[in-house]
Amino acid sequence: MPPPNRSGRPTRRLPARPRLPKTLTRALLPEHDLADEGHLRRLSYTDLDLAERDVTSCDVEECVFESVELRGGMLAKSSFADCRFDRCDLANLATTNSSLIRCELRGLRTTGLRWTDGTIRDVVFDQCRLDLSAFRFSTLTAVRFAGCRLTQADFTNADLRNARFDDCDLSGAQFAQADLTGARLRNCVLAGVRGVENLRGAVIDPDDLVALSYALAGALGIVIGTGDDDADPDDD
Repeated sequence: MPPPNRSGRPTRRLPARPRLPKTLTRALLPEHDLADEGHLRRLSYTDLDLAERDVTSCDVEECVFESVELRGGMLAKSSFADCRFDRCDLANLATTNSSLIRCELRGLRTTGLRWTDGTIRDVVFDQCRLDLSAFRFSTLTAVRFAGCRLTQADFTNADLRNARFDDCDLSGAQFAQADLTGARLRNCVLAGVRGVENLRGAVIDPDDLVALSYALAGALGIVIGTGDDDADPDDD
């Protein structure tokens, strides 16, 4: 948790940038493929197919992935640190007990991504398709979602303290038992958000409150109506 500022509230900080070297070695397959107990470092992956890999304990550091297929795989106890992903396909990738540290993910297709019981720290998701994605039981620290499609994303039991959502579509997203203390939601679509009562402590722009009010009313069992359905006895 960041130290408090003068107001006593935690100070939000921007995600740290990936620490990438000036020169990278071109990755080649099968030499630089994802593998059990693998350690890949300072590599540049471009237009390669790494889809449907089933890997345990693979550590990737200081690497760049451009237009790489990573869809449909299973990563367990693996980590990506100081990496950048551009225009890659991570659709239906599943992970358990894995981590993303100081990473930037831009323009990715990540529909159905499942990042379960993991760690995401100092990470930017920029213009990514994250619909139907799941971050259940994961801890997201200093994370920013910018211009992302997060429709029906599942953040059940996620630690989202001080996370930031800018210009995102969160229609139908699930926040059951999530901690959003200090999280910031700006210019987001919030129609049909579930677990809305767990947004306690989040900072939400006034323009976003209209859609959120309907979800909140539903969670509280409030029926929104004009009152015209019942006839006034005095009208007879």
